[in-house]
This record gives sequence, C-alpha cells and structure tokens, in this order.
Amino acid sequence: MNQLWWFPGGGTHFKHGAPEYIQRLGNMTTNETGDLRSAGVFQVLDVGCGVASFSAYLLPLDIQTMSFAPKDGHENQIQFALERGIGAMISAISTKQLPYPSNSFEMVHCSRCRVDWHENDGILLKELDRLLRYNGYFVYSAPPAYRKDKDFPIIWDKLVNLTSAMCWKLIARKVQTAIWIKQENQSCLLHNAEQNLFNVCDPDYDSGTSWNKPLRNCIILGTSRSDSQKLPPRPERLSVYSGGLNAIGINEERFISDTIFWQDQVSHYYRLMNVNKTDIRNVMDMNALIGGFAVALNTFPVWVMNVVPASMNNSLSAIYDRGLIGAFHDWCEPFSTYPRTYDLLHANHLFSHYQNHGEGCLLEDIMLEMDRILRPQVMILIKLFFDACIRSKTEI
Repeated sequence: MNQLWWFPGGGTHFKHGAPEYIQRLGNMTTNETGDLRSAGVFQVLDVGCGVASFSAYLLPLDIQTMSFAPKDGHENQIQFALERGIGAMISAISTKQLPYPSNSFEMVHCSRCRVDWHENDGILLKELDRLLRYNGYFVYSAPPAYRKDKDFPIIWDKLVNLTSAMCWKLIARKVQTAIWIKQENQSCLLHNAEQNLFNVCDPDYDSGTSWNKPLRNCIILGTSRSDSQKLPPRPERLSVYSGGLNAIGINEERFISDTIFWQDQVSHYYRLMNVNKTDIRNVMDMNALIGGFAVALNTFPVWVMNVVPASMNNSLSAIYDRGLIGAFHDWCEPFSTYPRTYDLLHANHLFSHYQNHGEGCLLEDIMLEMDRILRPQVMILIKLFFDACIRSKTEI
C-alpha cells in the first residue's frame, strides 16, 4: 500500500519533508509526548491542500483527511492529488457553508495559509468552529503567526481576539505555526455571548444538511452531536453507532445488519468485476446512507468519497462519526471535481431517489455527470431496488 501513496519529500509546503512536519504538529499538540493520534486526531480538514502531501503522509497513522482547495483556480492541484489516489475536492470557501456536517473534524489544517480568517468579523473562522469537534485543533501556518513586519501584527491581533471570543485556546506557537484548541467550555461561551463578543446562531442554523446554506456571523451554542459520546480511535470508530441515527429512523439493529450486508455485498461485487484490488483507488459512493459500503472497503487500498444527497436526511454526521469522510451534494448539479476522477462509482438506490425531481433534474443528466467523472475502462455499480447492475464505462 505504501507504494501507492509514497512521494519523496512530501511537497513544496514542507521544508524538511511532510513526516517531520506531522511529527512536529504531534509534539506541539501533546507537549512533546506523542503524535497526532495520541492527541485524538483521526479526521482532518486540510484547507488549501496543494497536491495533498499532508494527507498522503497521514495515511500511515490511519488519519483520514478531506483535502480541499478553497478556490476554483486550484483545480490542477486537486487533479494531481486525485491522480495520487488521495481524497480531495474543490469547495470554495466564501459565502456558503462548506458541504460537511457540523462537529466532524478533530483538526482543521491550513499551511502556507492565504485565507483571510480575520476579515468580515471572522465569519470564515466561525465556519471552522462549526466544523471542529470540541477539543479539536486549528493549525495555522502563515506570516501573521511569525512575522512582525507589514500588517501581519495587526492581523495576528485580530485572530487572537476572534479566537478568544470563541473560547479557543492558543496552545502552541513556534516554527512559523500556531495551534489553537476548541475548548469544551460552555460557561465561557455563555459569558462571551452575554458580553456581545459574538452573535448566537438561531436553533435552525445547524438543522438538516449543510448544502447551499448561507454563512452566518454566529456561533452555535449547546452540546454538540459528537460530544454526546466519546468516539474511539480508528479502526474501532468504524463500528460506532451514533445516537443521532435514531432521529432519522435507523436503530442499532438496522445499523448492524447494514454493516454485515455490505461486507457480503462488496465481496460479491469484486468477484463479479474480476479486478485486482490495486486496480481501483478512487471510489465514490453516490448515495452513502450510513457508510456501510465504505466500511466494507476499509481493508482495501482505496479511499471512498461518501456522498449524501442534500435532499435526504443528514446521515453524513453518522458517517463522520465512523471515522470516514464525505460531503453533501445535490446530484441535480455537477460534483466539484474534474473529469475522469474516479475508478468506481457506487449508486445504491440513487435513481429511485431522483426519479421524481422534475424536469430540471433528469436521470439522464445524472448519468452524464457519472460519465464525466468516471475514468475509461472502469466500473459503475448501480443498485435499483433489489437488482444489482455492474457495467464498465465502455459498455454503456
């Protein structure tokens, strides 16, 4: 598996190589006593990921990373990351929520960071607060963290004031990098809200799926979804049943049966496809439900983009609780990736969900989008009702 992911040095972002940088972050988050796993980091959002070397070198630690480029102009970098077989996508960070559920990452990483987190009253920083789990880290490597010339000290002071208002604690600042931790401190949040240091979000701001929702300049109060249970490390996390699944009609018995079903189904799929495990690297589950398909692939040398359609219930939170990655999406629109990206598409009951969406969203359009993002000579798995259909792109 290392031969699939290993690149010498790590990339231009890391002067002494990505492994040295990752170990340094582990030292900074654990007072020199451990690595990122011992700091409780198992899922990372890498903002401005470049060619995703950070993600590649986290793989030996079994840390899953959603690498994304915050601008459309970085498409060539995302293309290279995906060619390496690393999970990545474009997701512009501007006026809308990012297409990920709240409280899903133990670390948000931004190296050589050019995002203006301090602007507009810190509205983008508050979006990171939505995405971070309690006791999660924000890693910021940019000139304001270490330079004293130009406007950098002013920017740094704004960042410190904003993070303090959100009750984040600055735990380390050295070698051009600053790290904050999102503290689990409701009394601090309530006090700062009373002091009008930030606006409190309406209760409905965090309901449903975070797809095409406008950003709001506010902080979510109250106990978060992920903090109702202590999540174990991977791979044990793959078996986690989230209490929130009951709210969308999935009890623990159904959760277990879904996991067993996909273990058997994946073995059946590979027998039918008659391919080597190493022939497939990039997989997309277009209607992931609770991530059973991705869990069944966990021992394979692949990564899975778990997509939950925006018009369905928010099961993506449960997918992240299982230590997996994914995004919300509306399949009436193109997915944010370049052509010929994925080796395998899995569409379980996707067409039956979209068959009555009206003239503006035809099944033919979804098929064309699947054709766009699928590599030639590779596979589509389509499950309609109780019938499984496997086709290669050349057969369609």
